[in-house]
Amino acid sequence: ALRLASRGLARSVACSRGRPALSSATPLPGTITLDTYHVVSARTLDGVLESLEDLADSAPDTQIEVECAADVLNLGVGAHSFVLNKQAPNLQLWLSSPVRGPLRYDFDTATARWISTRDAHPMLPALAGDIRQLCGREPAFGDVEEEVASCFRKIG
Repeated sequence: ALRLASRGLARSVACSRGRPALSSATPLPGTITLDTYHVVSARTLDGVLESLEDLADSAPDTQIEVECAADVLNLGVGAHSFVLNKQAPNLQLWLSSPVRGPLRYDFDTATARWISTRDAHPMLPALAGDIRQLCGREPAFGDVEEEVASCFRKIG
């Protein structure tokens, strides 16, 4: 173990020597590969974007503005802002919600859904509820969940 001093406190840091590096082809049990992560996270962002654009077009009174670039989806609902982005090093999606605060989601291979690391709630129903709370309309993310699950079953 390596000893480090941090603000006067020493702590141990374990070193892993001799262990083979994990590649994107050898995931830990219950996790996804990096390649699979990129496919399902991109499909999730694309589906969320499409659903929100549909809601904005069909209900202009919701004051929804949405854009997605460089794996970051920015959503404005009136004066409130959401950010949903990929975190590839962690194989996670991160959501910043004005209703719930910052959240991290792992992809659950058993359910093929993004699940909160904090309290195990699924991401898309929670995001839909947060949006409904702010604008009175709920985006239809059911199709997105089905498409992501179908996509994962084909490649996972």
